[in-house]
Amino acid sequence: MILLIDAYNVIKQAMLKNKISEKERERFVKQLGKYQKIKGHKIILVFDGGPFDFPTKEKSNGVYIVYAGARETADSYIKQYTDEHKNLDILLVSSDRDICRHVLRLGIEQIDAKEFYAILQESLKTGAGKKLVRHTKAKKISDTENPELDELMQEGSKVLQYKTKDFAYREGNTRESKSHK
Repeated sequence: MILLIDAYNVIKQAMLKNKISEKERERFVKQLGKYQKIKGHKIILVFDGGPFDFPTKEKSNGVYIVYAGARETADSYIKQYTDEHKNLDILLVSSDRDICRHVLRLGIEQIDAKEFYAILQESLKTGAGKKLVRHTKAKKISDTENPELDELMQEGSKVLQYKTKDFAYREGNTRESKSHK
């Protein structure tokens, strides 16, 4: 499986910051490198910007890093990559609605940035062989057969935290359910 990660989207969502330091970016790459060793996925991390006008690529800690360049955004690079590689086993990691809609039209699965970051952190804590305690049941809403993606989604459902308004929504509280939608 290829994890195609909208880098700044995930880092900013996870750290709740608008500006990310070079040290924080490097730490994230190292964490992804450890995760890659545990799971064996190919990880492509796409950043906005970079040293040149055109996209550049490098590999660090087992992670493929793409800098979209000065003339292209990470979003446009991700869209182009998914258009060209839609037949591969790709999982997009992003909360960007526009990119998520784009890959959905291509039949590519997507996972929310915060949800993936929680899975990443838990995987790094527990290591390769340990299993998480199950708190919720995942519901599959797609007919797509993909055992690796199913496993990743199952892991994600184990670390989800509910907000109070989620329970109000389930119980039919209309005031809360309108704001939840």
